[in-house]
Amino acid sequence: MRPLVECLFQGAKVTCFAYGQTGSGKTFTMMGDLRNEDRHKAIPGLYLLAANDIFRLLDQVKSFLVFELLTLFLSLVSNI
Repeated sequence: MRPLVECLFQGAKVTCFAYGQTGSGKTFTMMGDLRNEDRHKAIPGLYLLAANDIFRLLDQVKSFLVFELLTLFLSLVSNI
């Protein structure tokens, strides 16, 4: 995720999109598994990894740039 997030700070618009067969791991990849009480055993998904990178970079550049952060979560499901 870090290369995509770094592109954000260069003015690019980026998207992370998961597509695939039912049961192939899309939700796990995007959301991770944070249910483990031992946070060191929790598995972060791409959303959390991206958010960590975004806020880390925002913290580094906050003194001279202004950013607007917009996030969108969309889940489309078809049970045809």
